[in-house]
Parts: sequence; C-alpha cells; structure tokens
Amino acid sequence: MGIFRENLMKTLISIATIATIAFFTVEFRPSRSPSLIKSITKPECTIKGNIAFNNGNKVYHLPGMEDYESTVIDPAKGEKWFCTKSEAIANGLFN
Repeated sequence: MGIFRENLMKTLISIATIATIAFFTVEFRPSRSPSLIKSITKPECTIKGNIAFNNGNKVYHLPGMEDYESTVIDPAKGEKWFCTKSEAIANGLFN
C-alpha cells in the first residue's frame, strides 16, 4: 500500500506541474488575440500595438484591418493591446 500511495503522489505532482506550465505558457505567450483574462476583464481592448521588426515603426491595427489577424503581440518587445485608438496614438503608434 505504501508504494501505491507514493506512486499516486508522484502522479498527482506531475499532473499539477504540467497544468501549471500549461497555464503560464498559454497566458504569457505572444498572441494573436487578447488573453482569456483580458477578454473577460476588458473585452473592448482589441487594438494591437505592434512594433515592426524591419524598421521599428510603431503601428496600431484595428479589428478588420488587413494585417490584424496575422499580427502577433509580444509584450516582451514592448508591444501591447490598447482599448481606444486615441490611447494607441498617445503612445506613439500610427496607422
């Protein structure tokens, strides 16, 4: 019975570790759309603030624009989501 409990405990710890890694991987990876948490708390923040890799230009993308779906926001590179067009412009982004 001791070996069974030991193996069960190792299995549960492994499952918890995998679940934690999966949560943080999904929540903090660059994304094409707002995270689940952001979608629940601020669904109006759908403007993508992107920094072009080839020239460093800061550009905002509105839903429905040509490059909106393919634009990936990477907060580690200074990119972020905006709630309004005026907020994006005030942060130095242009269209």
